[in-house]
Amino acid sequence: MTDSSKRTGRGRSSRDVWPVWMWIAVPVLVVVIVAALWWAVFSPSEPLRKAPTPTPTSRAIAEPATKVPTVSETAALLTITPTLAFLPTLALPTPTASQPLTPTVEATLAPTFSIGDKVVVAGTGNAGLNVRAGAGTGHPRIKTLPDGAVLEIIGGPKDADGYTWYQVRDESGATGWAVNTYMKAR
Repeated sequence: MTDSSKRTGRGRSSRDVWPVWMWIAVPVLVVVIVAALWWAVFSPSEPLRKAPTPTPTSRAIAEPATKVPTVSETAALLTITPTLAFLPTLALPTPTASQPLTPTVEATLAPTFSIGDKVVVAGTGNAGLNVRAGAGTGHPRIKTLPDGAVLEIIGGPKDADGYTWYQVRDESGATGWAVNTYMKAR
């Protein structure tokens, strides 16, 4: 470069160094290389194969496998016979004489009532049944009734706060809402 080109700031421009087609070819080449590297890193290194059959262990099953899936060669279509040999079994505790069986069906199935039914408060563990101003635990408590108290169903059911609530009237005439879990038919 001459002194005059240095002073004016003129010299070889980038267009003089690279031809126009290089401005398109280089970015395309970079994209192709990045895509090839991406594929090389994230593609499966071996073809997909069928998962190996697990071998049974004494922990996985209670009995040894007696039947293996078979393929019928005589049928026009292949028939696979499934078995339960490789499924794990659940170990259930056996009750002992000191641990009597306790029924849990009553605790999980809450009773349903109709308007006019007479019910008795039961199963509160002497804590009593809370009767509230509305269906839900956020409503104020009107009174607490002891086990054995007789109630009449006058409304409901209504679901709130994970419970089923019924509007009830006690023997003194007080009304409110109570959870059906602690009531049983009279």
